[in-house]
This record gives sequence, structure tokens and C-alpha cells, in this order.
Amino acid sequence: MGILRAAKKGMALALVSQLLLTTQMATMAQAEMLSTEAAIDKYASHADRGYLMDALQRDDVQAAMIQEGVDPAEAEARLAALSDAEVEALVMQMRNETAGADIVGTLFTVFVILLVTDILCFTRIFSFTRCAR
Repeated sequence: MGILRAAKKGMALALVSQLLLTTQMATMAQAEMLSTEAAIDKYASHADRGYLMDALQRDDVQAAMIQEGVDPAEAEARLAALSDAEVEALVMQMRNETAGADIVGTLFTVFVILLVTDILCFTRIFSFTRCAR
């Protein structure tokens, strides 16, 4: 009888320890270092998709789509179906190709045109130029 009782206690102790270890392993948190770039990349696609959805919701954009024969609801559905890489490429293209963004180039071009017309005696805007006559 003593051996049976000792075997039961030993088996109970083994099962309890196994249950505790299994429970601890299942509830143990897995932590790792997350870089700032990884955290930004994770939420950047959501922000880009929101930016495009906001652009599609504007009245002037919807009017232009309807004028071109595009259904705004279909455009939103297609935007939702785009992958994150495609959304990122589209947003980058929209931000890089804004109208009138090269103001320095425009001002330089106007300056050169006025300088040439001053040298050819068509205008007299700059005091540091001489007529070519």
C-alpha cells in the first residue's frame, strides 16, 4: 500500500509540474525590439491609403471622374484592391508631380528672358546691362 501511495503522489506531482510549465509557456509574452522604421512602415500604408481615399472623396475629383466616365464607387473599390507597394508608388507619384512645384526654375527662366531682351535693347529693366547696338 505504501508503494501505491508513493506512486500516486509522484504521478500527481509530475502532472502538476507539467501543467504549470505548459501554462507558463502558453502565456509567456514574446517581445522583440522594433525599430522606428519598422513601426513607421507598418502604419505608412494605412496613412497612404487614407490619403488617396480622401483625395477620391473630394467633389472636384469626383466630378472629373464622372466627366471621364469613371464610376467613383468603382474607383474606390479598385483603390481598396491595390497592394501596399502600389499604393505607396501612387502616392509618391502624386507628391512628386505637383503642378507648379519648380518655382526656382520658372523664376530663373523669366530672369534669363528679361536679361536677353535687355541686351537686345527691347526692354530696359536691369541697370547692369548694356545695349548690343
